[in-house]
Amino acid sequence: MKLAFRVLAATFAFLAVDGLAADCELGQIEATVEKYFEGTSKGKPQLVRDAFLPSLEVQYLGENDELLRRTSEDYIGRIEAGVLVPREGRIVSIDISGKAASVKAEILWNGRRYTDYMLLLKVEGEWRITNKIAVWEVIHE
Repeated sequence: MKLAFRVLAATFAFLAVDGLAADCELGQIEATVEKYFEGTSKGKPQLVRDAFLPSLEVQYLGENDELLRRTSEDYIGRIEAGVLVPREGRIVSIDISGKAASVKAEILWNGRRYTDYMLLLKVEGEWRITNKIAVWEVIHE
């Protein structure tokens, strides 16, 4: 009986520690995405630079559904330092597999709902956005 109790206690302790580690990773991923949100809405390009890997590419569809691409530096270069942009972002979902994650986010801006799908990797101990695709729809005229 004592052995069974010890095994059960050890199992719960392992699950609790594993759960805490997952919560920590989740919090770090959320913090990375929040840097992106804050940087783009509050005119802080350095925050976006901190969230993105330099190799990031943003892919999205243009007005005529043509595939368009932007490099990380081109995307960040369009953020005007100190200029507030009335964007509201929220994380919809996060999926984590080891040191890789995907995040679905929604951003309301300029009468549109943008949906971002971001891929993240934990590089040198930090979660960074490696790639992003975006689509949008008009929510009101």
